[in-house]
Amino acid sequence: MAANASQHSILVVEDNEDLVMGLKDLLHHDGYAVTVADTVAGAIELVRSHRFNAILLDLGLPDGDGLVILKESQRLDPSLPVVIVTAHISPDRTVGMLKEGAFAYLTKPYDREELRHTLRRAIGVEELVVKVKQTEHLLSQSEERFRSLVESATDAIVVADGRGIVISWNRSASALFGYSDKEAIGQPLTLLMPKRYRHAHAQGLARMESTGKGRMMGSIMELHGLRKDGAEFPIELSLATWNTASGNFYSGIIRDISTRKKAEDALRRSEQLLHNVINNTTAVIYVKYADGRYLLINRQFEQLFHLTTDQIIGHTDHEIFPKDIADAFRANDVAVLEQNTPVEYEEYAPQTDGLHTYISIKFPLCDHTGKPYATCGISTDITERKRVEDEFRASNARARLTLTASQVGLWDWDLQTHRLYWSPQVDTLLGVTSGSTGGAQYDLLALVHPDDREIVALAMRRRLESHSADVTFEHRVLRPDGSVRWCIWTGEIIRDHDGKALHVLGVLRAT
Repeated sequence: MAANASQHSILVVEDNEDLVMGLKDLLHHDGYAVTVADTVAGAIELVRSHRFNAILLDLGLPDGDGLVILKESQRLDPSLPVVIVTAHISPDRTVGMLKEGAFAYLTKPYDREELRHTLRRAIGVEELVVKVKQTEHLLSQSEERFRSLVESATDAIVVADGRGIVISWNRSASALFGYSDKEAIGQPLTLLMPKRYRHAHAQGLARMESTGKGRMMGSIMELHGLRKDGAEFPIELSLATWNTASGNFYSGIIRDISTRKKAEDALRRSEQLLHNVINNTTAVIYVKYADGRYLLINRQFEQLFHLTTDQIIGHTDHEIFPKDIADAFRANDVAVLEQNTPVEYEEYAPQTDGLHTYISIKFPLCDHTGKPYATCGISTDITERKRVEDEFRASNARARLTLTASQVGLWDWDLQTHRLYWSPQVDTLLGVTSGSTGGAQYDLLALVHPDDREIVALAMRRRLESHSADVTFEHRVLRPDGSVRWCIWTGEIIRDHDGKALHVLGVLRAT
């Protein structure tokens, strides 16, 4: 007991020295710290300047009534217990002291054990009062912090009782729904929701009250809220509930997701647009991760290679194509990733009718740091074009052989630039070195025999001015070796839709 009591300080207000000595011995023995005052003035000064856990007060003091000390101590600290220790007093006096706030009273001569018991009880009550005040203070601080947190939240927070009546909400809720605190608090939650939700809301409240279980508790839902002006808007709602002795309570955290919904709609439209574009082209379009696994393909890929999306996505070329083809694809993909730049390749892929040739444009897809994480390819089938080109080259080769063997040259007269273009056979037939002439009209006339130049120029001009489609003129050529040779130019005039002559295409034969 001494160890616990040593934490407490007792003020003894008594002018009888013998009693003071006895009280001090008793209290010191029990571990209390003791301070003594023998006057009203001295006691009041100590009460004002020190903190005591209890006061033992004698009412009869040399300079006044001890009740003055009782009143002052109660004014300063109503929780401070004051035990009156005095001579026998009247019942009216006793009731008066208790009304003034005295904890208890003992008459002299006092019983030591009764004094000890009363003092312990008084200090216990004082400590309990202090703890209650501390708890109230902590609760008040906690509530203030919670209120500050709720009020500073960017999301709307609404609290309702078991009947679905709003009992509190924060500033964000007021801003979100457009109601003031006075307009919303005390109103049903249905004030904040479109009519189509209200029946299900009422059923949910009834279910919760009867079973203690709610289908929506603890989950996040996307619904619609209703503003004061009647406008609906999309929300994300998270609900929670708790039980008290007075019933159920509900809290909802509400977030306006209008902006997010607009972004999602734009994303969906963009994805649909991309889907429509890549699936309505004859090109093969695909995306592969850096490790070679397919991330995306278009419909043309599926149709050409007779595979489903599930058979392609997440798989590599080596799981789909022959090894030599897959090796070539992979080597090109790796080169694009390493160079981090678009590259064009000619690639080959097997199809049911044989090997096809593709022109593939491959480019890297990069993350926010600029590091490539995938390759995208757009491959166009050029098999038919390659076949036509090969046939054209073969045909040209055959034509050149034919022209060489038949001593016939080809020529093209551009009437817009007045320049002449001809094959090497023309140089041979005219007896000039290949590339030695300028290709202009006057260069041709310079090769014509002097006696035929005027006739040739006139014939050319008349044919062009006429509506004829054919051109034919002949002349002599004086060859470098002094020999004379006749040349016959035949061709066709190419005109636009207005009849204007654009080109003359034809052949040259020598006799």
